[in-house]
Amino acid sequence: MLLDLDPESPTPLYQQIVEQVRGLVAVGALRVGDQLPTVRDLAIRARINRNTAARAIQQLEHEGLVRTRVGQGTFVADGAARVVDRAAREGSVDGAIDRLLVEAHLAGLPLEELGWRLNRRIEAFRKRREGAAAEPSKGPRGEESE
Repeated sequence: MLLDLDPESPTPLYQQIVEQVRGLVAVGALRVGDQLPTVRDLAIRARINRNTAARAIQQLEHEGLVRTRVGQGTFVADGAARVVDRAAREGSVDGAIDRLLVEAHLAGLPLEELGWRLNRRIEAFRKRREGAAAEPSKGPRGEESE
């Protein structure tokens, strides 16, 4: 599980982890039963404080995306892709679109360009998702899982 965290971002690091894990579940790169790194390993890999890593895992667990089994680890939960109800998903997407509009405006991009840019990103997302579905699932140490 590779994460791309931006310490300069106004988004807290734990929230960046949560969002990226959501994205990995959405594209199928993380599947039901896949094991996440331990809090310690996550902190080391991401070069963050253990408390930040623990907060991210706690948030993911609160949202129902992962389940922690004492002594075994943290795993992608059954139904993780469907965990958030429809209204919450739609509100989240609308919020993301609103943030996109503000970012595009601040960057000086014509809002008319967003349509083709979004279509390009949709195609890239589909390809990543198809590629992830074709690959066998890997555990945290690289071994194939069932």
